[in-house]
Amino acid sequence: MTLKLTTKPLSHEEQRIYLYLESIDRNVFKVSEIDLKKLGVAPSYLYVLVDRLEKKGWLTGVGKGVYLRLPASTAIGGKVYLEDPMEVAAKMFDGYIAFSSALKVHGLSDYQPFTIYMATKTRSDTVTLLKDYEIRAVKFGRRCTGFEKKARYAVSTIPKTFFDCFYRPEYAGGYSEVLKSLRRAEKIDWKEFEKYLEKFGSSSLCQKIGYMLTLLKETDFVVPHDIVRYMKNRVKNKTKLDFGRNGGTYNRDWMIIDNIGKNNLLSWWYNG
Repeated sequence: MTLKLTTKPLSHEEQRIYLYLESIDRNVFKVSEIDLKKLGVAPSYLYVLVDRLEKKGWLTGVGKGVYLRLPASTAIGGKVYLEDPMEVAAKMFDGYIAFSSALKVHGLSDYQPFTIYMATKTRSDTVTLLKDYEIRAVKFGRRCTGFEKKARYAVSTIPKTFFDCFYRPEYAGGYSEVLKSLRRAEKIDWKEFEKYLEKFGSSSLCQKIGYMLTLLKETDFVVPHDIVRYMKNRVKNKTKLDFGRNGGTYNRDWMIIDNIGKNNLLSWWYNG
């Protein structure tokens, strides 16, 4: 039986680059991360070697100066090897894994994220990653904070993840999905959550979150009285739960027009 290789043989110098990447366990990398002193290669020649490796099928460029390395074990049968799309996203954009992607990282969502969300300080962009994924960078300005190191990338902490998701629910599957994920969280640092509300949350946002947290009581989810009291004290004016919808039921306690409906917000609980 003849093995069908999808790559071409490497020169001695090309092998040095490839084996170096293998030795530091990098399947995703930027050229700037390669230690030139260890390899004894000039910067300009390094780019030539990387280009040759890509043409021979051992590397795949995915944009923004980021490359995927094809492990030797997969050289038979396929040219592209994508171990973790979130690691690629973190290489492409300066920021942190956020919204529905962060919920997935923290094990709070079953949703399979074919769109990887990054919160960044200064730019918004969308990049197609191979055929199956999309990386979406969301400009978050001064709100681009509250993250921790997890695996090989930065991801929002659990309290910051929920703040971000309530702030931009369209990037988290909507309020219903956020509440479902919140119900799964075994432990939340509510003091940290309150810190983000104080710094970045409007009165309207506090009203919405407070109202929705009271609905979660129906699922036996326990919300500390202090955080509910804080949000209740932020109530000022009448507001809609969803500004894009009409109609709804008015809740006097929170001055909220619920134009989504409890049955829709908690559909995952009622319907199993």
